[in-house]
Amino acid sequence: MTPDFTPFLMSGEQIMWQGESHKEGPPANARSTRSTRMFSVIWTVISALLFGSIIAQSVGNEGMKGKAWAAMIGCAVLFVGIGIGIFISTYHYRQEYYCLTDKRFLVMTVQGEIATSGELSHILSAELTSIRNGFGSIVMKTDLVHYTHSNGHSHSHRTYWSMRGIQEPAECYRLLTGVLQINDEYRFIK
Repeated sequence: MTPDFTPFLMSGEQIMWQGESHKEGPPANARSTRSTRMFSVIWTVISALLFGSIIAQSVGNEGMKGKAWAAMIGCAVLFVGIGIGIFISTYHYRQEYYCLTDKRFLVMTVQGEIATSGELSHILSAELTSIRNGFGSIVMKTDLVHYTHSNGHSHSHRTYWSMRGIQEPAECYRLLTGVLQINDEYRFIK
């Protein structure tokens, strides 16, 4: 059941397409998900081996008292737990509802709150990243860039919007590329 986006529309704004995410669909960025899973496996294995060898070497040490053992085992559980937690988080599914209007892209949470709202004129490109079980994911690159400063260095982070596991992704992608063509023509005229 797709929620009603009309209370969030601006005056004169029209809905072109709306849909929702599905568990059966692929993640919006499958490569990133695979990389995160691989990192979490490597982290967990290295943490387990490192702390396992330290604990094994410390077994006969008479200088190790209760608090030292507790701290060492606590750190081992923490580091291995972080790796397992990261791995499990890649399987976390968050239900979202999507709407493309003639002006904006909107994402609504299950609680009925707008999580993302951005003008379609900010979209530079869109990619139909993958299709699985009839559901597809689309990633949109925007011209929105955020800058952060830390330790005397500046970092830029481009904003991407995505739709995960939507039904009829080709239809949504067709609408988006039509919007992109109009945006490109407008930028060219400017």
